[in-house]
Amino acid sequence: MLSLRGLRSLRGLRAFSAAPAASASSPLKKPARPKVVIVGTGWASFRVLADIDSKKNDVTVLSPRNHLLFTPMLASSALGTVNQRSICQPVRPLVAKKEATYYESSVVGVDKEKKVVRCMTLGGQEYDLPYDKLVVGIGFQPNDFNIPGVKENALFMKETADATRFKDHILEKLEEAAYTNALDNDLRLSEEEKWRIQELLTFIVVGGGPTGVELAGELTDFLYNEVAHLYKDLKPFIRVHMFTYDLLNTFDQKLQDYALTHLRKKQNVQVHLGAFVQKVEPSVVHVKLGESAMSIRYGTLVWCAGIKPHPFVTQFGFMMNDKGTQILVDPYLKVKGEDGIYAIGDCATIEDYWLPQTAQVANQQGQYLAKSLSEDDQQKIKPFEFHNKGTMAYLGGLTAIMANLPGVNRITGFVAFLGWRFTYWFLQLSMRNRFMLSTDWLRTFIFGRDLTRFGPRSKPT
Repeated sequence: MLSLRGLRSLRGLRAFSAAPAASASSPLKKPARPKVVIVGTGWASFRVLADIDSKKNDVTVLSPRNHLLFTPMLASSALGTVNQRSICQPVRPLVAKKEATYYESSVVGVDKEKKVVRCMTLGGQEYDLPYDKLVVGIGFQPNDFNIPGVKENALFMKETADATRFKDHILEKLEEAAYTNALDNDLRLSEEEKWRIQELLTFIVVGGGPTGVELAGELTDFLYNEVAHLYKDLKPFIRVHMFTYDLLNTFDQKLQDYALTHLRKKQNVQVHLGAFVQKVEPSVVHVKLGESAMSIRYGTLVWCAGIKPHPFVTQFGFMMNDKGTQILVDPYLKVKGEDGIYAIGDCATIEDYWLPQTAQVANQQGQYLAKSLSEDDQQKIKPFEFHNKGTMAYLGGLTAIMANLPGVNRITGFVAFLGWRFTYWFLQLSMRNRFMLSTDWLRTFIFGRDLTRFGPRSKPT
């Protein structure tokens, strides 16, 4: 039988176990992580994803391209020196590792007041995603400078599909040249057939920057090795031209002269300096050279002459640079005049601190911003500072040039080629890609480049 004191104690025990016990045994609710939306899967955006602390941030990636393309080696993949998949890093494995979210979509609008991005799937469906912090790193596209006929007739070298199209196009021209003399049922070569074959085997590279030079080097390696061996009758008809205003202008004059001499004498590239393309027709390019002009018939023309912003960059309503081509950001990579929005890579420029639009700059900006977004004490964050770790370019013939390396001003020749390969191997973002690159180089060294051209899809009749 309970006494009054015991009954009060029991009621107190029930009250204690009913109310305070729940709060005492339940953990405190963790504050919500800020929603970080990363737009793009280029060098800068991918590096932010790779380095950001996902325990502190709820990360979402938006991009119509589900991989990072190692663009410095796009020319190598276009000629079969390496496999394209060896220079592509899929985004899904990293997203899973970071416990992030990926949507294969593009961004078509930004509501800065509501902090919402408007997204569109590849199928045209639209939806909204909220953000606390928005990272814009969408890169650039090829610049045709509004020259007539470039969009319609030129090949480009910017995306993964460009390399596939370029290789298939070259193999198509080689096969077409191989059967040209048989089309009239007479295997003897007429003068007209010789001119036709030479047209098919005339390759033109427009642009003398690193992309154009490396493509010319890889192309001539391919033409004067595999093609010369497998298409022996076609070798005398091969012509490679380069039209450019200048050559590798980011290098000093000695290295420019070295590259020019090597391309002309060793790689048999007819380099035309001071050239401006006026018009491109389906098989003829018209060029101005100083006060004179020339026209050349070609089989392949690839455009590597510059880059420009995607149209929707200017439609976001962000503050732009004086030319209206890049988003203007402060030294902390925040978009000027905006709250919680950052821009990195080719699409952005730091106010009063111009930097080249290269993978090296984008990579360092991505690393910096990932650290900044993961830092609790923002007072510790210092302004972004670019550290040049050197520039390099492959010239063909196992020859390269390297400049502005730590402690070394310039390196040329085979030693530079080894340094060029090692640097690009080291910069891969996974051991998977490093392994694939190593096996690709070994395969090419032993067996040569692959000449397989995939045919059309099957169509039941």
